Amino acid sequence: MDLIAQTATLDKLPYAVGASWSSNEACLPNTREALLEDIWKWIDTADVKGIASIFCLTSVAGAGKSAIAHTVAQRCHDEGVLASSFFFNREVAGRNDPKMLLSTIARDLAGQSKGLCEQISLAIESDRSLATASISRQFGPLILAPCLRYPADRPLVIVIDALDEGYNNELLKILRDEIPKLPGTFRIFLTFRVIRDINKFMAQVNHVRPRSIDIHERTNLEDIAIYIKHELKNVAELQELGDDWPDQHLADEFTRKAEGLFLWVATVSRYLCRTTYPDNKLRLFLSNSVPTGLPAEKKMDDLYAAILHACDWDDDDFVEGYGLVMGAILAAKTPLSMSALQSLHHTMPALCVAEVIPCLSSLLTGLTDKKRPVQILHLSLHDFLTIRAQLSQDHTQFWISEKEHSQRLAVLCLTVLNEGLKQDTHGVGYLMGNSRSIPKMTDSDISEELLYACRFWMHHILEVEAPVPSLLIKSLQIFVSTQMTFWMEILTSINKFQQLLPLRIWVQVCITAKISINEI
Repeated sequence: MDLIAQTATLDKLPYAVGASWSSNEACLPNTREALLEDIWKWIDTADVKGIASIFCLTSVAGAGKSAIAHTVAQRCHDEGVLASSFFFNREVAGRNDPKMLLSTIARDLAGQSKGLCEQISLAIESDRSLATASISRQFGPLILAPCLRYPADRPLVIVIDALDEGYNNELLKILRDEIPKLPGTFRIFLTFRVIRDINKFMAQVNHVRPRSIDIHERTNLEDIAIYIKHELKNVAELQELGDDWPDQHLADEFTRKAEGLFLWVATVSRYLCRTTYPDNKLRLFLSNSVPTGLPAEKKMDDLYAAILHACDWDDDDFVEGYGLVMGAILAAKTPLSMSALQSLHHTMPALCVAEVIPCLSSLLTGLTDKKRPVQILHLSLHDFLTIRAQLSQDHTQFWISEKEHSQRLAVLCLTVLNEGLKQDTHGVGYLMGNSRSIPKMTDSDISEELLYACRFWMHHILEVEAPVPSLLIKSLQIFVSTQMTFWMEILTSINKFQQLLPLRIWVQVCITAKISINEI
């Protein structure tokens, strides 16, 4: 099989876009030195005559595990030993479950040698179903067999970050039972929050090396002091506070209040960069009214609440906009840009996304460009807004019902599809025109909001429980009777086709109105 044919075959494997490492997310120089040195020594012990090994780095949310994972991936890349990296993210479709993990790793492995490339390509050619098979079926022919046939003579490191945001038992069994079958040159670096299900699989396994970050340990506190100095320098520059801001006492107090939690420092710093009177706000965060000694989760919740309390909750327009915009951000199946969020809400002309989001800017990322995806700062914020805020009398105004907003997005998506899919829409019409070829499309050929609606309207609908709102039923009836063929053409053109059986079952269970199941 020639190189062009191999490339075409490998392209059949789904690849998780955006799941790789980033130098912008790595640790600061001169931090995490002892821990990183232990990781390098572990990588250097890789030996083809030994067994593959897993390094499990755990700690509380916000301890800086992801920064370490980015650093490990970057150095391994620079030294030519990075086989693949995959950063799970519960907020991003394709990165919030393991469906694309092994196919992404396999495509990366194919770039390691001609032998691996050929072997993986031949496996796909001999069984096309492997491209979308379960990860248990994929591991043997796409990972294990090629690597056993063409073992590397150097370490091959796979970095997997935030396992707790995308694992299932099938993946845990592979990590426990299948990884040791790989050549001893393989090193798997994992990070995750302490989760009982994961610990149950990983505990007392010979090929697993556990390591935990103690956020109160001396070296961690020294590292966070360096990080605080760096962050406050950025605040001083952006806010034009002068080179001598803050004084040493204030910086020391910031370090004490941070209690080893990098996420707390990052969130406070982002807020100071965007607020008025940053010196006063920093002193408020460091005042005696801010308690110390709290669990990491409670400490972050209190910080999120303090930032949100500073918004204008007496402004009815803000309150409504907060619910709609933050609700859409949290319920979306993959992050949307400000422009797409506005377009999805085009039936609500009074809502201006660009006016609501700046008030929440220290809790969100992706705000420098209206076309960049907007995401929440950290998973702990998602859990605070959708779960814990409802349980606290002081925080109920911040609570977002993810279920309610997912239902709302179902209606918005169907509205976009019913209005936006037409005979002259790019990528549709070829079935009705009896064309023998499917036109190739990319994501850029249609608007972001239309693409999102095509990919995820069904995901949102399947989360709706009876009684189903009449507006949703009416929108679905219009879609099924007039737009479904166009929708199938779009998904086929971008290679994202979906099964309709789950929708048929949902209609039978949840809807008593007469929607023609035969048309679905």
